[in-house]
Amino acid sequence: MTKSDLNLKNDSSNTPCHSRKIPLWLVLLDNIPTIFLFILGFLIINIISTVAAILFAIYTVVSVVWFWARICPYCHHFETYACPCGYGIISSKLFSRKDSSLFKKVFKRNILIVFPNWFIPFFVGIYLLITQYSVKVLVLMIIFSIIGFLIIPLISKFVGCKNCEIKEDCPWMTLNKQHSC
Repeated sequence: MTKSDLNLKNDSSNTPCHSRKIPLWLVLLDNIPTIFLFILGFLIINIISTVAAILFAIYTVVSVVWFWARICPYCHHFETYACPCGYGIISSKLFSRKDSSLFKKVFKRNILIVFPNWFIPFFVGIYLLITQYSVKVLVLMIIFSIIGFLIIPLISKFVGCKNCEIKEDCPWMTLNKQHSC
């Protein structure tokens, strides 16, 4: 038995059972607001620069693929339909499974890749509200903020992550808890 066979054997014995299949409506509920957030971010940045907006759009795609490559292979939901956002299946088509015992560490190290998708458009929008106020910018910022800072977190907490079999082991769900890793 090779070292990688032992790692897979040890890894699968630590992986919880994933008999549950997340319904398509939940996967869509988890992803559609994020897609809208990216589109709104593009529209906000495009007010200043089309090139910057295109670069932002490229970054959003790269950050999602980075998430699939650097976080998903370590998750217990990898290669299963138990992932609330559907990434467990998508990622497994592109990348190979890694040691799930490292999930917390890998997640914490790589999650920052997605933060610019929220904060770059937000700060550009604030800048625009101060320097070039318009109703269009105000409306884009209100919708962006509601989706990005209210709807997406609420969907994660109360729908996507609420009944997750690994939420006690997930850094996203335990972020506000007093834990030491």
